[in-house]
Amino acid sequence: SLLSIALSSNVLDLTSNNFDEVVNGDKNVFVEFFAPWCGHCKALAPEYEIVADAYVKEANVVIAKVDCTVEKDLASRFGVTGYPTLKFFKRGKTEPESYNSGRTADDIVGFINRESGARGYIKKAASSVLQLDSSNFDSIALDTTKDVLVEFYAPWCGHCKKLAPVYEQVGKTFRSDKNCVVAKVDADGRRSWWK
Repeated sequence: SLLSIALSSNVLDLTSNNFDEVVNGDKNVFVEFFAPWCGHCKALAPEYEIVADAYVKEANVVIAKVDCTVEKDLASRFGVTGYPTLKFFKRGKTEPESYNSGRTADDIVGFINRESGARGYIKKAASSVLQLDSSNFDSIALDTTKDVLVEFYAPWCGHCKKLAPVYEQVGKTFRSDKNCVVAKVDADGRRSWWK
């Protein structure tokens, strides 16, 4: 049914009943320790679902979560004092490594791939917004023969994430106009450009 499809998730729920069975050193396990009321956890949730989807076909990687409001003993056992807390249990080990890097699906998948040797892959939808980087910025954004709208965004920015579907719609609206280009630049990853 449609409801069961909407509620299905590739993120494994860990509890005190199954934690040690899953995190036993046989697989690479990335775990989010969260609280349902936490705003940062809620913001991470859709990105975390994308991460889990990236590893559906990888038998040696598990993407999991622990609800610390229910599983207080697990939270205490792993020193969780804030939410979300992300930890990586590398294959062959049962002690975690703390993950303190970016909170986008791309950041997390990149980390897991580097640490595990896995090949998790995020499927990207086709976009009507042109992605600019140092190889094409000047030739496109500074083209005086066209009207060019450029969004400078940061992948972690909540306002930018909220704007993304609206900006995509702007791209679709002007897609057939050969004199107009709708583009974007990951400004967080390009700070050296502005110096």
